[in-house]
Amino acid sequence: MRFVQTLRFVFFVLCFSIFSHTLSADDKENLLDNNNINSIFDEGKYNDEYDGTDNRSSSKKRIYNSLQDLITRAGFEIDASYSIMGGFLPGWEEAPWYFTQTSDWEKENTNIIGAIMNANIGLNIQPSRFLRIRQSISLGIPAPYLDIKEFYFDYNLKDKAFIKAGKYDFSWGYSPNYPYADLLARIPEGIDNPGEPYLAKIDIPIGIGGLQMILVTRSKYIMDRTKPKLNDFGGGAKYNIATRKFDIDFGFFSLFDYKIMPMRAFYSFKTTMFRSTEFYAEGMMSIQNLSYSASLGFIQDFFKNRLLINAEVYYNGEGNSDSMRRNSLLDDEKEAFPLLSGINFALNLRFKPGWFGNFQIFTSCLYSMYSNSFQIVPGMSIEPARHLELYFAVPMAPGSKGDNTYYRHNADWDNRPFSFVLAIKINGSYKYGHFE
Repeated sequence: MRFVQTLRFVFFVLCFSIFSHTLSADDKENLLDNNNINSIFDEGKYNDEYDGTDNRSSSKKRIYNSLQDLITRAGFEIDASYSIMGGFLPGWEEAPWYFTQTSDWEKENTNIIGAIMNANIGLNIQPSRFLRIRQSISLGIPAPYLDIKEFYFDYNLKDKAFIKAGKYDFSWGYSPNYPYADLLARIPEGIDNPGEPYLAKIDIPIGIGGLQMILVTRSKYIMDRTKPKLNDFGGGAKYNIATRKFDIDFGFFSLFDYKIMPMRAFYSFKTTMFRSTEFYAEGMMSIQNLSYSASLGFIQDFFKNRLLINAEVYYNGEGNSDSMRRNSLLDDEKEAFPLLSGINFALNLRFKPGWFGNFQIFTSCLYSMYSNSFQIVPGMSIEPARHLELYFAVPMAPGSKGDNTYYRHNADWDNRPFSFVLAIKINGSYKYGHFE
């Protein structure tokens, strides 16, 4: 109990110190977009466009925007990326490379060692400034697979509407810790893994914002039917207002089969205050049972992005549920993430001293008061050479053990609530394009 009280005290002291601190806005970056704590093992991978170099320590990275690409001339672009990773995880049931294990094998082996290789090959075809087609194929070993990772088109309808449809990943909301406002990633009741998304959306610019309407289905919604029904789809809309001082979204989403996923409405708000502190607030209401959830957080950098602090408090009024978010342990695929009932706290720290190999120390902590459950991941990483990254972390799940906690059962004899992750990753990417 003393540990819980100490954690609360540290959280509120940090909040007070951040609220009272101000820094210069020179070279200020959008922390909420470019420093997502969920991707702390692979900083900037999902939001930053590759610029042909490996200097990822730069604080200025252009946010990728497909609508901006629609105004370029006709041409094509080829991109490729690769990743080779190996490591050692004593006492952990799930490794980043996700071995397929039998129960007998798990009982006899408490240590996991292995490697995985994967590559992505993408192609952008742009017949004109009004149409762009994107396809991306993923390959991997030791479990051989060939997967269509992306396949979609962008269409500019006379600069009045922008249409995008196909297989791709898309999300709503700002929180890097609790994706409860990302209604598109919600997992319906009775479906453990909803599968990959297939989306069609239309964006209509209106004044200083715009209207977005979206239609979504996933492979597990369809349940391998040859003729999908209307109830296998979901629909929603959101409206965005963007000014120089704040950005706000509000909208709704529901599966057409509301019995397994009722309608929910949400809002997301972010702004920069005190010249260098990024605040965000979100809320969500379930229309069926009139429950309400809300969160408030901030992201603050000190000493020109050497020290990054993210803190958030989240109240879940709808009860235990599940969403999907990107795995933070060296894997770029989405996984199920529990949204635990009651009051929750998140605290993330990242320190980059600025010396050898882009060295950084990080700690990620989630705590649920109602479940008395923690998820803590302290660790460090270093890049001693080009394309080479080393990671060491200690994932832990102290506190209560059960279904509605952060704890995951370990199949080894000791059933330990912690592990050691030692991994080596070799990665890189290349892009070539030609436009008329």
